Amino acid sequence: MERAYREDELSDSLVIDSEGYIYGKAGKINIKEDEIEIIVYETKPDEKTAVDVEALIEELQKSVKPSFFARIRRLSPNQVLIQNVRSEFGLIPEEPLADEHYIKYAERLGLKLPYRRVTEERRESKGTITLADVKAIKTSTIEERQLARVIKVILLHEPKEAKFRKIPAQKIVPYRITETVKDKLVIDPSGRAVGFIDSVVLYSDGPGLRIYTSKSTESVSLRWLFAHLERISRLDIIEAIKKHLDISDLGTQAVEMELLGDFMKKTGLSFKVPDSAFLMQDAREFVMDIPWDLIDKIGDVVIIRQKLSELKSKGY
Repeated sequence: MERAYREDELSDSLVIDSEGYIYGKAGKINIKEDEIEIIVYETKPDEKTAVDVEALIEELQKSVKPSFFARIRRLSPNQVLIQNVRSEFGLIPEEPLADEHYIKYAERLGLKLPYRRVTEERRESKGTITLADVKAIKTSTIEERQLARVIKVILLHEPKEAKFRKIPAQKIVPYRITETVKDKLVIDPSGRAVGFIDSVVLYSDGPGLRIYTSKSTESVSLRWLFAHLERISRLDIIEAIKKHLDISDLGTQAVEMELLGDFMKKTGLSFKVPDSAFLMQDAREFVMDIPWDLIDKIGDVVIIRQKLSELKSKGY
């Protein structure tokens, strides 16, 4: 029996047309008397100007004048600065400082704020689809190393995005080299995510595609991140991260960048992760090889002709 979905369960689903091209992502659902309409959006980069908090803290540290007791206790300029900011806003010692505290403190001192360009994503309406346009809806999970990636797909009957890009329909799928298909998402006719393309492979009678289920994941070495934060005197961020992630012993621990992003949102603390702190983990698990005649479409994603369960029953 086909599964039903709530509106929030369909939110941000990939809307994929019949040629394998991504039309956008599912947004709000409008229920009318005679039809159901799904608003589709796309994301675009949005450059903004924001206060460069790290540069600001460096300037604030230069203006610090340690008291007699601070010199006796051998407090660093950053420790004195943290004390001064907490005192200014009446904060308790255990409360972490947010970027906004440093900005307001600098404004009270009359310092000129340094700025930098940042790129964020903004949503733009792409168009609408109705339930009559939908061929299949599927939410599936692909297991990755210590992660379960949920992929939500709304598959359309028509080549909506292909027409938008003025790409002709594929009557046959021409052979491709690995570089043109590598790491593309693979879905079956029901919209179920099968995996990602690893490479083009060869059978005795023609080419095929090898599919895997674990993509390279980007994580951050806490040891190297903390060393960087110590160099720029952001001991407050180190302690806040340890508390947020419940860390007592670093060892060789690494965390997903997504967790650090969540930490920044919840605490209001932001910082740059240096390139030296990033770790790339490449753990690929073989799913199956499929011959070229089982490939239905190749666009932004690859659509295969048979369901995953059918392929497995045939020994693929």
